[in-house]
Amino acid sequence: MTVAQSVPPRIPPRDVRAAAYRQDIRALTPTLGLLGIVLVVAGIAVAVSLATHSAAPAGDVAVTETDYRISMPATLRAGHHSFAIANDGRQPHEFVLFRTDVPADAVPLDPSGDMNEDSPLVHTVADSGNSLAPSTTRVVSANLSPGHYVAVCNLPAHYHLGMHVDVTVK
Repeated sequence: MTVAQSVPPRIPPRDVRAAAYRQDIRALTPTLGLLGIVLVVAGIAVAVSLATHSAAPAGDVAVTETDYRISMPATLRAGHHSFAIANDGRQPHEFVLFRTDVPADAVPLDPSGDMNEDSPLVHTVADSGNSLAPSTTRVVSANLSPGHYVAVCNLPAHYHLGMHVDVTVK
């Protein structure tokens, strides 16, 4: 054989190529498995995030409750309102709106120091019902006529800790 002649490359037989391919796949298997686990965990994290941090409920009055404060507009227009209540605290809270002529810090109290919801000086207008767990939301609707209102969380000791606010409806 002369230098000018070249030897064609030798192609391994099919079974040798298949064995090499299987060996390459076996070498990649741990990496592919790890990639699959990462994708599944990421998908679960996204689903949980969307479920727990969904958009705030639809309502024209935003109410945010924290430990131990109610944040909402102090003045509202008369008419129908949907209160979008979000519990951003670490404790359960409730939202109750009363029509009254009495200021929020002077409402009638029961012997335990909580607001006396049965007093003839207050009239319930809206109530979230059972308490809202932390990181939950709820919408409560009410028709409001002009006057003075008080919004409270009246779970035990919450009123005393400052969870009350005066609201004027014009």
